[in-house]
Amino acid sequence: MLFLRIALGIAILAAAAATTLVWVQVKPNVENIITARNKFEADYKREDAAKKKALKELADTKTKLEGTEKDLVETKAARTKAEELATRLENQAKDLNNQLVKAQDDIKSKSQELAAWTATSLTPDQVKSTVAELKTQKDANFALEAEKKVLIRRVRSLEVEIARYTGTNDVEVPLTPGTKGKILVVDPKWDFVVLDIGANAELKPNGVLVVSRAGKFIGKVKVTAVHSDRSIANVMPGSKLQELLEGDQVFY
Repeated sequence: MLFLRIALGIAILAAAAATTLVWVQVKPNVENIITARNKFEADYKREDAAKKKALKELADTKTKLEGTEKDLVETKAARTKAEELATRLENQAKDLNNQLVKAQDDIKSKSQELAAWTATSLTPDQVKSTVAELKTQKDANFALEAEKKVLIRRVRSLEVEIARYTGTNDVEVPLTPGTKGKILVVDPKWDFVVLDIGANAELKPNGVLVVSRAGKFIGKVKVTAVHSDRSIANVMPGSKLQELLEGDQVFY
């Protein structure tokens, strides 16, 4: 029994000695591990703090960027409105300038008219009376023109009858090349026209002229009577493609 106790004591002492030896050998490694752990923890805390700071700065930067973008949009909108307003004001200025120029021209014209009326020494009543007289004279001229056309048609009818009985309406007479004029009066009943050229243009009875409108051939007419600045001509049978009208051109 004593032997067992002695053996147990020796085993305990040996275990204690071994434990002490192991601890002495392992302690530096444990201390290194603890130091490394403490360093890692410190680095982690430092990096985490730096990360949080960076995230905060990023958030602040994002907020500032969003504010800047909003300001930029508002600035662009304000610029667009300002440009539209400037364009509208410029157009209004041009319109006003055009109106001013027109008003100045109107004033100048009215001033010239006023000066012209003032130079006549006529009163407003005299001006009204003169205008009324001019209108009356114009109406009388229209009446005379109408009567003149009637007389020309009567004369033409008589000349046609005379040419029919005298037999002078057959032989064609050559005219001066380049002769040209226009029709003043058309009588579809008797098929004759009155021309605005006559002896002054070396026109001769029985001369034949071509009738055209807008450069197209309409027909032919044969001169039957010649006056100084007027003449009468028959529409030649079978030559008329369209009805002759006042204002149609004639040429040789």
